[in-house]
Amino acid sequence: MPEGTDLQLDGEHAGIAMPFRFSTPGGVLSFISTITIFGTPTDVTLQELAMETFFPADEQTAQALRDLQSPG
Repeated sequence: MPEGTDLQLDGEHAGIAMPFRFSTPGGVLSFISTITIFGTPTDVTLQELAMETFFPADEQTAQALRDLQSPG
């Protein structure tokens, strides 16, 4: 992104949503994420297991990911 570009998204609330953006030769890819934590305090084997999943935050990113998975 060019120097000094405002990175705040319209409608973004500080502390609630943090955009995860990659600047690529094909454009900027934007993602949101969710973290799932497994287990309970009594289950030691799963106590610290967490899975972070990324989802496209806009149609441009979704289309770029679809293009990557299609056989070329």
